[in-house]
Amino acid sequence: MKNKRKWLSLCLAGMMISGALLPGCSRSASQDGKIEIELIQYKPEAVAIFEYLEEEFNRTHDNIHLTIESPNDAMTILKTRFIREDYPDIIGIGGEINYSYFVQADILEDISDYPGLSSIQPAYVDILEGLEFVPTEGTYGVPYVANAAGVLYNRAMFREHGWEIPDT
Repeated sequence: MKNKRKWLSLCLAGMMISGALLPGCSRSASQDGKIEIELIQYKPEAVAIFEYLEEEFNRTHDNIHLTIESPNDAMTILKTRFIREDYPDIIGIGGEINYSYFVQADILEDISDYPGLSSIQPAYVDILEGLEFVPTEGTYGVPYVANAAGVLYNRAMFREHGWEIPDT
């Protein structure tokens, strides 16, 4: 439960900068006067935690209503919405080619002045900025997760063929 609360705090902090993530987004007020914030995220394996975050956020914020969508083909939906200039307030995407496309298309807002960036390891921000096709001044995302990757190999097969295990 402690880790879930820590995760909730991190995500909610990220949600609070929602107006800074995408240009052209205006926080609209609903009929009941609440500020409406929309987040679209693309990780199907994280739907349950995002549903929990949405419920917890809405329970603890009387003047804001957060809607989190986790569509099956989030990237296609996002690209279609971007073409129509129908931007969500926050997007949750991976550090992959689509991030680079969005930066290059000038869809994302520069959040270099967001104070929360100082609590993120600089190497993560550097990696994010390194994804850009054409280096751009500014920071256009908030890294909130780092994944580890490794290579598995068959030792017997390497020995059998006399292959060297690369050290890079």
